Amino acid sequence: MLVRIATINDTNGNPRRGWLRVTAAGQVLGWIEEGYEGSAAIKGYDDGETPTIHVKPSEYKRLKKWGETTEGGK
Repeated sequence: MLVRIATINDTNGNPRRGWLRVTAAGQVLGWIEEGYEGSAAIKGYDDGETPTIHVKPSEYKRLKKWGETTEGGK
């Protein structure tokens, strides 16, 4: 499953959005950075997607790091 995580843009105006890949049991498989690509960033994944979860910047960084350390994503 793909869970879209988003927060406010950084101080330079760059987007902070990405997709946390998880199993139905909640095991984290990886992170897919969305950036300016939008939904094209997840092209080729048949994991299904969820509505966007808006979080604070600190929580975004924590979730992104979690996904990157398990790295089953791009």
